[in-house]
Amino acid sequence: MKKLIVTLAALVVATGAFAQLNFGVKVGGNLSTISGMTSEENGLDWGDLAKITPSQSMMVGFNAGVFAEYRIMPLLGVQVEVNYSTQGVNTKVETSSSLLGAASTTDTAWSLSYVNVPILAKAHFANLAAYVGPQLGINTCFKTSQSITTDNKTTNYDPEDVEDEYSSFDLSVVVGAQYKLTSNIGIDARYNIGLTNIFPTLTNEEGEVTREGFGKQSVVQVGVFYEF
Repeated sequence: MKKLIVTLAALVVATGAFAQLNFGVKVGGNLSTISGMTSEENGLDWGDLAKITPSQSMMVGFNAGVFAEYRIMPLLGVQVEVNYSTQGVNTKVETSSSLLGAASTTDTAWSLSYVNVPILAKAHFANLAAYVGPQLGINTCFKTSQSITTDNKTTNYDPEDVEDEYSSFDLSVVVGAQYKLTSNIGIDARYNIGLTNIFPTLTNEEGEVTREGFGKQSVVQVGVFYEF
């Protein structure tokens, strides 16, 4: 029993002696998408009469923020960040009719902005570190911009706020790694896995579901950081 107490006391003293707090800034680029925005069920194929083909692609954005890491032990730390991130998805709907000789393409950019607060458990191995943890995102903006091309003529529409009901919060899991190039500068790469739907389930006054929830976000982020 005495040995256990002595061991625990030594561990606490060693941890307290090593514990340190580091601050830094970071900036990088995003590649993001939102699940369920288009699917084969949204398409239509009536042969020569009409054909509708929906598709979606990743959106390019950026992120920037600050972080603080509390190093509990030489190999273990807890990092908290506050980041601003632009993300979303691009969708395309191609409509054509061989019979009528008509075709059009509708491109829509679904643009979201978040203040993200991840809390990460971080393991250090020399210049390399790996981390994982939850992230809460607070939506600050949700707009769509659209262009429609018909007969080689494109009409652009100004960005508009999304009027549909959507969630103001996004919960995700962050998995990533970073590598220090110098004692202060390093590169960081992470994957944010969305757990919640942007568009929640809606019900009418009778409690009947009028829309199933959909729209989980996935974001790949690559950037650089500077630690003071």
